[in-house]
Amino acid sequence: MSLEEFLRLPEEKPYLEYIDGRIEAKVSPQKKHVVLQAELLNHLNQFARPRKLGRAFLELRCTFGGRSIVPDLVFLLNEHLEIDEEGEYVDETLVPPDIHVEIISPRQSPRKAERNLTFSLGQGCRLGWLIDPYKKTGTIHLPDAEPRPFGREGFLDGGDVLPGYRLGAAELFGWLKA
Repeated sequence: MSLEEFLRLPEEKPYLEYIDGRIEAKVSPQKKHVVLQAELLNHLNQFARPRKLGRAFLELRCTFGGRSIVPDLVFLLNEHLEIDEEGEYVDETLVPPDIHVEIISPRQSPRKAERNLTFSLGQGCRLGWLIDPYKKTGTIHLPDAEPRPFGREGFLDGGDVLPGYRLGAAELFGWLKA
C-alpha cells in the first residue's frame, strides 16, 4: 500500500502508522501514559501560548519523509502551524514536529519509540523526549547528538525550540500520584 492510499483510510483506534511501507498499530495507552500526556500538554501550552510561541497537540498525525506517524505528543512552533483563510488550523500536518514526545506504555517497545524519534530528528525535528513512567526515567534527543538520559533528579528543557522551558523530573513523575 502506498502512503497516499494509507492516508485515505478512515482513522481508527488504535491509531495506525505508516512506516517504511508497513502499517503498524500503536499500542493503546494506559492511565500513567495518559496522565503524563495530558499534564505535559497543559504544561507546555501554559508556557508557550502566552509567549505566542506555538502549541502542543496530543496524538497528532504527522506525515513527512514518506511516513505517517502519530507521536504521543508534539509541539509545533507558530511558523509550522498552517492556518487557512478563515484563521483556523489546517488539519493536515506535513512537517516534522518541533518537539516529538513518546511516552512508553506497558506493552510498547521502547526501541520503536526511539526509532520514531530518531526518524523525526533526521527529518528536521529539533527536540525529542522519550519518557518511561514505569522506570521514572527518560532520554532527551537532539539532532546529531547522543541521547541524554535523565532520571528522577533530572529535567526536561525546551532547548532552542522553547528557550526557558524547564520541567523537573520530580514534578513530571509526581503527576502520576493520585
